[in-house]
Amino acid sequence: MLPVIPALAAAVTALTTAMTLPLDVPRPPDAPVTAVIEFRQAEAEAGPGLTPVEKDGRTLYLRPEIIVSTPDIASAEMIFDPLWGQPAVSLVLKDAARDRLAAFTESHVGKILAVTVDGALLTAPVIQSPIPDGRLQISGVESLAQAQDLARTLGRPPVPATRSLAEALEARLP
Repeated sequence: MLPVIPALAAAVTALTTAMTLPLDVPRPPDAPVTAVIEFRQAEAEAGPGLTPVEKDGRTLYLRPEIIVSTPDIASAEMIFDPLWGQPAVSLVLKDAARDRLAAFTESHVGKILAVTVDGALLTAPVIQSPIPDGRLQISGVESLAQAQDLARTLGRPPVPATRSLAEALEARLP
């Protein structure tokens, strides 16, 4: 009987070690970290109900209506602007947002469309023509790192982490 005790002790040690070793088992996705992006019409002059935002010494005044926001984005990816070669972010909108943006841009050609990220003004282009297909490019990003971060937080799922056998088994328990 005595030889069984060391064998059991070795088995318990091996099992304990195995339970804490990281495995290549995907962790359930955490809620993705997302930036709050908003597309709003902006005015050059202050007015009632307008919110001022500033970038590079330029102040614009945002209308309260949000045309497109983070939940409206189907995908986002960092790209290089084909014309200028600068980092940019390409967005594809979900169907309802695509239709909303198409209607807005059709009736607001020549107006300013401000893009804010977490309340800070990123860019504010003048609408040159309607955007009917729900595909946009955000230019005016300051760096490659900023474009990568913005694309990741707006539309890419988090990279799955690994977890230990104990965490995998714990997740299966009721």
